[in-house]
Amino acid sequence: MCMTVKEMNEAMAQIQEWKRIKEEADDNITTLNSKVMEFLNETEECEAVDNKGKPIRRFIGNIFKATLSSVERETVNKDEVKKLLSKDDYAKVSKVSKYQSLRIN
Repeated sequence: MCMTVKEMNEAMAQIQEWKRIKEEADDNITTLNSKVMEFLNETEECEAVDNKGKPIRRFIGNIFKATLSSVERETVNKDEVKKLLSKDDYAKVSKVSKYQSLRIN
């Protein structure tokens, strides 16, 4: 055994504390992202175009650059695809990832 019961309990308590800190940091990042997006959308000087000529919003600061652009994402209804394809054809185009998942509640 690489840990004692006491060390295991301490490790789980530390994990929960770091999760709380991470959640707080994520909330702060979300708030700041909203402020940056609002600035980009409301500031006329931020109007620009990307390399493909599509409109974007951009701000070049002293250290970092912020760019806001429209993005498309296509999703597929897996159940409907299964209806359209044979089991073998579906197996050819699907990918299943397996990994371990640790949960501490």
